[in-house]
Amino acid sequence: MSQEQNLNELEQNENAELNEEKIEEQTAEEDSENNNEIEELNKKLMEKETQYQETLDLLKRTMADFDNFRKRTQREKETIYDDGFADAVKELLPVLDNLERATQYSDSEDKNALLEGVQMILKIFKDTLQKLGVEEIKADGEKFNPDFHNAIMHIEDENFEENTIVEVFQKGYKYKDKIIRYSLVKVAN
Repeated sequence: MSQEQNLNELEQNENAELNEEKIEEQTAEEDSENNNEIEELNKKLMEKETQYQETLDLLKRTMADFDNFRKRTQREKETIYDDGFADAVKELLPVLDNLERATQYSDSEDKNALLEGVQMILKIFKDTLQKLGVEEIKADGEKFNPDFHNAIMHIEDENFEENTIVEVFQKGYKYKDKIIRYSLVKVAN
């Protein structure tokens, strides 16, 4: 029996060696697969890091562009009002010049010349307002409209239709769709 035991032991040793070889081969294959997976994951990681850096750079540039845009629009906004105000005053200066000239000649004997001068100044002033886009709100004889008129008096008079403006105490003006000043009016019926 000892030979049989020896044979069994030999067989077991051979099987053990074969198993060890198979395990080594499997381990080598798994290591190779793992190395391939690691290399693949490293490549993907590098690609993602590159994408991340590109996105981060784009975000930084966009933030810088937006900051520059914000600063530029703030500067423009500050100058727009001043430029508009200066342009409006520039248009009104000829009226001031003519009023000063009229006061210099008010001592003259010719009162008609003074009246003509003031009428000319009034015409220049109205033309200037028209150039600036300011319009007079029509009121006298018109139907009362609370969007444009402010009724400060009311009378009953059968000679006029209902809600008709019969007298204007102060003219109103508008610029585009914005009311600068409402017309102060007297309304009939």
